[in-house]
Amino acid sequence: MRELFGYWLPWQYTRGPVEEHIATRERVSVCDLDYMAEFRIEGTDAAAFVQNLLTNDFAKLAVGQIRYTAMCQPDGGMVDDGTLWRTGPEEFVLITGNEDDSEWIGQQVSGLDVEITNLTDSWTTLAVQGPRSRAVVANLVESTELDALRYYRFLRTTVLGSPCLVARMGYTGETGYEFHLDPQGAEALWNAILEAGAEYDILPCGQAALESLRQEAGYLLVGNDHDPSTNPFEAGIGRVVRFSKPDFIGREALAAIRRDGVDRIMVWLRLSDDTVADPGATLSVDGRQIGSVTSGSYSPTLRRGVAMGYVEPRFAVPGISIDVGPSEASSVAVLSPMPLYDPGDSRTRTGDRPPSPETSSRP
Repeated sequence: MRELFGYWLPWQYTRGPVEEHIATRERVSVCDLDYMAEFRIEGTDAAAFVQNLLTNDFAKLAVGQIRYTAMCQPDGGMVDDGTLWRTGPEEFVLITGNEDDSEWIGQQVSGLDVEITNLTDSWTTLAVQGPRSRAVVANLVESTELDALRYYRFLRTTVLGSPCLVARMGYTGETGYEFHLDPQGAEALWNAILEAGAEYDILPCGQAALESLRQEAGYLLVGNDHDPSTNPFEAGIGRVVRFSKPDFIGREALAAIRRDGVDRIMVWLRLSDDTVADPGATLSVDGRQIGSVTSGSYSPTLRRGVAMGYVEPRFAVPGISIDVGPSEASSVAVLSPMPLYDPGDSRTRTGDRPPSPETSSRP
């Protein structure tokens, strides 16, 4: 166990992070994401509130849909990234990585008919991830409901007697599902997931393996890969900034950043050996520092160290060699043209339909 985000979380289980990582990539795993922060936003002005609070456009977000977004300060700096779920005509749930976001969200309510409820202590999130995730979840959710569930959608159902939201999404770069439910039903669901996945050698997945999985897939972590000094264009998620809507917090500053360009940009790196780069490690070319590492881990998939970090835009050239760490003990890394695994979320989007007889029996 390790302390993360104010919680004691499982860092690794008995078989260790390498096997947990491989199980997620090749079979299936289950991960406890109880630390995720959830906020219910409801009221007659809820739709207008989220449009102003967040950078993406939710005008056409239907009940049952989820959309990735950023939340920025007036200067364009990121408070956090996360997902917005439309749970009703006048109700949304915002899920982020930092419960401290509640203070910022609450400060933006003034004058609106909106009620904000921090659900973090009353929701548990369990994620089932991997190529066999659908087969496992099919033991717990009615097949007709599961067949209709598409990527970045969710459904309301009852699982083992507990009301539950089940979503098609994840943080690993694999096909996956998330269960959101009252903590009282979480232990029974955890055990049921392990039982349903036993034939596929399911493994519980700790935070160490989740780190290597999400870094391979290029997913950001608040506090590591972005903070209030980072804007979405630097972080590589400029796609979630929608200038088509008339106004939102940070719009003017972000428009200027898009016009003038950025001083640094997020990149993904493959190291030449199994070195794990520490956050803050220097990134250099020909002895000149051009940036620094924000996240680093050992990748069991690639069998080498991988890292994420910011560099000056002119050095963000696929294939360029970059020195990682101090000159007297540096490792060589090659800049990847895109996230290291599952570019375009091609694997996460598979499983939208039941597997055909030709593929369902593959190991």
